[in-house]
Amino acid sequence: MGSVPAAITLSRGRRLVLSSPDYYQDLLTGIAQEILHELSELEKIDLTSLGEDAFDQVVGITQIRLLNELYYCLGQLKAQGVELEVKRAIQDLRDIWNRYIDGTHRPEALKFQVDPSETLLQ
Repeated sequence: MGSVPAAITLSRGRRLVLSSPDYYQDLLTGIAQEILHELSELEKIDLTSLGEDAFDQVVGITQIRLLNELYYCLGQLKAQGVELEVKRAIQDLRDIWNRYIDGTHRPEALKFQVDPSETLLQ
């Protein structure tokens, strides 16, 4: 296994500092916080004023952005010889994201949805 880099770059250029041994938590929290920042920019237009179709697009794009950033970062780690279990990383990112949505009292629809057939890891 390779060594964890001191920092990783998100797709839009922001750098996340990764501190061993908590690099995994730093990575997922950093991704969630970055997407929350992007969401807050969209919220300036008042999401409640959007029609249902437009709101559904915001929800879909938000989930796509979460996954894209995760895959982008996992690819960088893999290039450094650090491989993480993708399914577990998705589940952990989902849990972190959903706690942020709950904690910031945003609409339930913004939560990262769980496939009903998915068995959750405890």
